[in-house]
Amino acid sequence: MKNCRIIDFKKIGNSDVGFLIALEGNREVPFNIKRIYYIYNVPKEIKRGFHTHKRLEQVLICMNGSVKIKVDDGNEKKIIELNDPSKGLYIGPGVWREMYDFNQNLVLLVLASEYYDESDYIRDYEEFMKYKNNKKNKSIKDVFIHDKAIVDSRSIGAGTKVWGFTHILPDAEIGENCNICEHVFIENDVKIGNNVTIKCGVYIWDGVFIEDDVFVGPCVTFINDIHPRSKMYPETFERTFIKKGSSLGANSTIMGGITIGSYSTIGAGSVVLKNVKNYEIVVGNPAKPIGYNCQCGAKLKKRNNIYKCKCGKSYKIIDSILKSIF
Repeated sequence: MKNCRIIDFKKIGNSDVGFLIALEGNREVPFNIKRIYYIYNVPKEIKRGFHTHKRLEQVLICMNGSVKIKVDDGNEKKIIELNDPSKGLYIGPGVWREMYDFNQNLVLLVLASEYYDESDYIRDYEEFMKYKNNKKNKSIKDVFIHDKAIVDSRSIGAGTKVWGFTHILPDAEIGENCNICEHVFIENDVKIGNNVTIKCGVYIWDGVFIEDDVFVGPCVTFINDIHPRSKMYPETFERTFIKKGSSLGANSTIMGGITIGSYSTIGAGSVVLKNVKNYEIVVGNPAKPIGYNCQCGAKLKKRNNIYKCKCGKSYKIIDSILKSIF
């Protein structure tokens, strides 16, 4: 069964002197241990568990006595008896568990990958099956969602990849063939087009709208509240529009309420406080224009009022707007 297996721990010692088992996070235990708890003195007729987790990983170790655990991944069901402290039962995200037939002397130790978070639990079996079926539907659409990602939205386009430690809230809309890297957070009132790349460490707040073919570099910062105060919220957040084909350099800051024009380039570390024109290159703090670039990304060279690119495209400023002419 995927995401559920027995781990055999290495024992040190012998039956004459006793045994010692050492457990270290990310070694014997396949994750960083953030929480430890144990269960004991459970009456034999009691049943416990009846839940799954969206992202939590656990290792269960029966330190004394015995217990039976029924595990269910939505496709396969197994009953596993734990009665040996040298073995641990690994249960990953998306596996339903029920514990029963507790031995009177049971002490069950649980190692967990996350701090307690009630929102990570699914406690109703029908809801669990809907959750699993939703995961299957996403797989049918060829959506890749890493086991350590939290994707609450159902509006994820085919071919999109969502990597670990990313959280996408329920109302966000993500297009097709996007690549959303690790440690990204996407709020509800967000729309992201097709073929968009979001690199690591980016937080996309309510009111940010990203069109097709946009590149968002590592640790780009979006601002949606110009005058923030703790626990005080505006009636509406600023609306920010990132137009088709533009690129936002690493560690750049994008002020709320502005528009980044199509195929423009924001230099790394720049602080953008006002609108950026189509094809414009801006750098610095505050960001200022230093020229124009082609749709292919190369900087344009001006000759006789015509801007030319080595790729063959040419542009001209018409009514204060740079436009492709051939």
